[in-house]
Amino acid sequence: MQQMVKCPSCGTECAGLQFCTACGTRLPAASKQQVWEPQPAPSASPMAREAAPSRKYGALRAVATIYKIIGWVVMVGGTLFSIALAVIGAQGAGEFSEFIPWGTGLGIVGIAVVGVVVSILGGLFLVAFADLCYVLMDVERNTGAKE
Repeated sequence: MQQMVKCPSCGTECAGLQFCTACGTRLPAASKQQVWEPQPAPSASPMAREAAPSRKYGALRAVATIYKIIGWVVMVGGTLFSIALAVIGAQGAGEFSEFIPWGTGLGIVGIAVVGVVVSILGGLFLVAFADLCYVLMDVERNTGAKE
């Protein structure tokens, strides 16, 4: 808000200036009188703001997407690989047991179960990391300074 000052020489009211606009006399320090200024129109609704995608953190968004894809590939691919390994081990138990101890009978089932669990957990950690990146970007967007 601008402060109004009355010129001691000519009586003209000047808004927030050091010199009178009519006579050029140096004005005294501004008084505490406040002048009403119209406020700017309110900005668009928050829904309209979310319609435009954020352009910040493009690299982080790309990395998070890649981690999410890799996580799903690890979950699905690792599970299928573990099951296929168990089937191959069951069909050729003699040769398989040369490479892996306890590779026959319950050992094959144990290998398959452990492989499936590790694949799912590893994939979930990758997907969770990607979602954490998305959450942090959303938190920054929702709490950051308004432009």
